Amino acid sequence: MMSFADPSTTFELVFEEVSVGQGGLTARRPTGEIRCTECGAVATNIDDFPHEQWCPQRFVHSRWYAEQLQD
Repeated sequence: MMSFADPSTTFELVFEEVSVGQGGLTARRPTGEIRCTECGAVATNIDDFPHEQWCPQRFVHSRWYAEQLQD
């Protein structure tokens, strides 16, 4: 089972633009979500992604999750 920490996997943090003050200034703020760069699926938990069936990262999980499945 491949881990999300493996260098061959690609996920990105999701950010939102937030207005700061009234001068049109904006700031980027993390939403707490993660996006799969292969299929575009978004989730808040790396082990609970709604990947597309064709996604090569469909079975990527944390090492902890993989160990729990083996027990």
